[in-house]
Amino acid sequence: MIKSGRGQGGFVLAVTLWILAIITIGASYFADRVAKSIETASKSQDITQALIDMSSTRAEVLFRFCTTPLSIYGLGVTKESAIALDNRPYAGSGTDILFLQDSRGLINLTVLRPEMLQRLLGQMGVSAEKRDALLDTLNDYTDTDDNRRLNGAEAAEYRARGLPLPPNDWLLTPWQLQNIIGWGEQTVLWQNQRLPEIVTAAHAIGFNANSAPREALAAMPGSNPEIADRIIQRRALRPFVDLPELIGLVGRVGLDQDSMLFFPADNIRLTQASGKIPWSLRFQISLTPQAENAPWRIDYYIKTGPTSSAQNANKPVPLPAHVALPISADPTF
Repeated sequence: MIKSGRGQGGFVLAVTLWILAIITIGASYFADRVAKSIETASKSQDITQALIDMSSTRAEVLFRFCTTPLSIYGLGVTKESAIALDNRPYAGSGTDILFLQDSRGLINLTVLRPEMLQRLLGQMGVSAEKRDALLDTLNDYTDTDDNRRLNGAEAAEYRARGLPLPPNDWLLTPWQLQNIIGWGEQTVLWQNQRLPEIVTAAHAIGFNANSAPREALAAMPGSNPEIADRIIQRRALRPFVDLPELIGLVGRVGLDQDSMLFFPADNIRLTQASGKIPWSLRFQISLTPQAENAPWRIDYYIKTGPTSSAQNANKPVPLPAHVALPISADPTF
């Protein structure tokens, strides 16, 4: 009796189809893993290249900072050749975007002007009743005594909250404000790095209206956002050279001739961003022409989230051509 092979053939066909399905699923899985690995490697390569570009840009900035004269225009002696130090965007190497800010154009936390800081806090949405307390805790945090101000906090208050004790010394970075009682709780100050954009811990005396951002200009005693806009429009045409010239445009402001200096400080803030990485790098740089190791010093650097400057930046322009400091010039500027 001859048996039919149909049943056996159908079984083999089913097994074959199952095997093919498993192979197809496995191939799809491995193809997906390979594609993800390639994508990860590509992103890693992009980040590496972006960091190389940032390093190249930073070297160029440090070289120019040490070899280019400072003037009312910024880093350079003419409007055409100078790099502006008002935090405008410039194109660096590759996809790098850099922002250079004169420290004298910011509200200083070391050489403190309480009225300007209070006005700035008000602009940012801090209620009037909390501003005095924030200034008291800031002063208690940095002064050298243990005497607690009315709304301040000394070591005992920090111990009670389990917080690091005050250093009773100058701040090194604006982000240290978050360690001070009351400051970190004001979330409105830290959204998109708003407060660190406008304040500095650099040792820079005076205030420079030629390089100050709009918020700092509006925080001057007697000023407001409209006056700040007028100052920015006027300085784009020709920088201010003295206080009477500024008063002639906007009326009297609450800073005297000794406080208003229309020349950059010897320290700048460098911020770098790139579309290839999700963070920004920020450096505080000071000139040290008499130092043994280098003519510049990096006071601090920090990796931050995207800054409001980077998010709201206009299209960056190329850096002006470099014009070196003459050999016969005074190296201290």
